[in-house]
Amino acid sequence: MTEIGFFRSFLLGQKSSILNKTQEFKAQHLSTSLHGADDAEMASFDLSMNVSLHLQERDRTALVQIERALAKIDSGTYGLCEACGESIEPKRLKARPFAILCIDCMEEQEDPRHSLN
Repeated sequence: MTEIGFFRSFLLGQKSSILNKTQEFKAQHLSTSLHGADDAEMASFDLSMNVSLHLQERDRTALVQIERALAKIDSGTYGLCEACGESIEPKRLKARPFAILCIDCMEEQEDPRHSLN
């Protein structure tokens, strides 16, 4: 398997995992009955829902990044830095498969002095 094939397979696996979690969340939410629940049970359910919704939002963000990376694979631009156009190190892509910046550009972007200019 080529390196691009590895990343495509990995990203598709991540996408599938997120979509499955979303389906499980919806099914669990629909099957939860709070009829006759006391205040403590309602508070616990509310807290659980807030945590679940936060995780859903994080997954939704990851899904957008995965779709973007898959589109870049299809267009032949996967692994190229969006700032400088240079190749992103494979080691970085293995750690962050949807990285869009090389290390140098990422560090420059995160440098607080950069935002002052």
